[in-house]
Amino acid sequence: MDARDRWNERYAQPDRQWMPETPAEWLVEHADLLSGGGRALDVACGDGRNALYLAQLGYMVDAIDVSDVAIDALRAATDARGLTMTVAPRVVDLEREPLPAGPYDVIVMTNFLQRDLFEPLQDALAPGGLLVFETLARAHVDELGHSFNPAYLVERGELPRAFGRLDVVDHHEGVAQRSGHPRGVAGIVARKPARSEPASIS
Repeated sequence: MDARDRWNERYAQPDRQWMPETPAEWLVEHADLLSGGGRALDVACGDGRNALYLAQLGYMVDAIDVSDVAIDALRAATDARGLTMTVAPRVVDLEREPLPAGPYDVIVMTNFLQRDLFEPLQDALAPGGLLVFETLARAHVDELGHSFNPAYLVERGELPRAFGRLDVVDHHEGVAQRSGHPRGVAGIVARKPARSEPASIS
């Protein structure tokens, strides 16, 4: 089963609750850094909760996901909420297609790990742009005892190393409450350095 079929099957579950009102906790915790205005990208947007939140803060949001089931549901939600001019949902298979062209003032990626995106994410940020990233980490197995494919877990200290071209604003690793449950996660908030001004000639 390829990625699209796997996620479509998950999102097509009859008891699936679409479009929760609460965005990701790691994103909300850093709302003071989200000035609003500009372009935002929600990578692996899933149910679209972060894309809708960013739109409410004033961003023009590109929301991408491999699942056409999820994207169709997000399109319906943006239409119902009058956000069709603000949120642009699109099916993108990041294992076969590149990230949308930046520059973006904010990029959000939660609950998803694809390491070959680390460099393209930094490239897609505008100077001064903010990356908000969080996903499962070793603590999910080591501290909580869950069984999980280690290839999809962030190692300790991996994120600051992976995003070394950015200035780290905040970083955490360990167990945190996420969607009402303890999860072992690692997260980073980091900003792309602004372009330096050319020296004046006197």
